[in-house]
Amino acid sequence: MSSFNLNTYVIGGPENIQERHLLPSETKSEALVRFVDIFSSLGLDVFQLRFKNSSDDDFLKLANEIVQVLKNTNCKLCINDNVQIVNKLSNDVDILHIGQNDMKPELAKNQISSKVKIGLSITDIDQIQNIPNFINYIGVGPVFPTNSKTDASNAMGELILKEIIKKVDIPVVAIGGIKLKNINKLKCMGVSGFAMISEIFSSIDPKKKFEEFKTIAK
Repeated sequence: MSSFNLNTYVIGGPENIQERHLLPSETKSEALVRFVDIFSSLGLDVFQLRFKNSSDDDFLKLANEIVQVLKNTNCKLCINDNVQIVNKLSNDVDILHIGQNDMKPELAKNQISSKVKIGLSITDIDQIQNIPNFINYIGVGPVFPTNSKTDASNAMGELILKEIIKKVDIPVVAIGGIKLKNINKLKCMGVSGFAMISEIFSSIDPKKKFEEFKTIAK
């Protein structure tokens, strides 16, 4: 993953958009595209599109719109757990991220372009025994309690995160309850990137919050 940064990593789907952030007659999907456009222009490193319970057609349409706003930026597009979408947009998708309960990494690897990187979720320290050697980074968490994901595992805490960082030799992105106030401490532990959902999208002013995130995380 040395070819690009993981520092500022934002995850989102239409369900993460707050009603109060919608412009007049704007849908949540349109608002998401607008925010990704803003964040990428401010230096966002990775945007992961997570669109659970959507049809492939809706997912593809939204992914295509995000591809358009990311053109001519340095922001990388990550698709959460959808090999079909990755294949349909193989020239424009940089990363496929898969969870422990999603498709087996080896199977996913065989179905996508070799240029697409793969990230893997780690929710328990025992899972690091089974990380295939082609995985480019791991998303470790939830580090802290979080409400962003209804099926999130119990928070693992900083000690287990530190242990995982010590034992793996690929970049670690911390996820789950990550707040701006935690970043410097996590950085000192060796975390390579900070994944945020609610800290950005639930804030009063997502643009301002992202600007603060960028300043702290770089």
